[in-house]
Amino acid sequence: MQISEDRISHIAHKILDRLWNDDLADFPDDARTLDTIKSSLTAYFSVADEIDAIVRKKLASYSPAKVPGSREWEILYHKIYLEESSKRYR
Repeated sequence: MQISEDRISHIAHKILDRLWNDDLADFPDDARTLDTIKSSLTAYFSVADEIDAIVRKKLASYSPAKVPGSREWEILYHKIYLEESSKRYR
């Protein structure tokens, strides 16, 4: 899932606004905070893309091949994705 820089920036601004409006945190430097949020989001989506590629490769190796979009494929995709995610996000 490729997320554009504009989309990441938009999400980062929404997160910062929500933190500030709900009085959950105060930040001395908004620009630095935005950069930190953006880099965290970029790293998260990068790992999500890696996991997606791993899962799709595993599913393609199954015999007989599963048809992408089928119910069985979706169930297996979700199961394997969760397994791979738990390895990465411990």
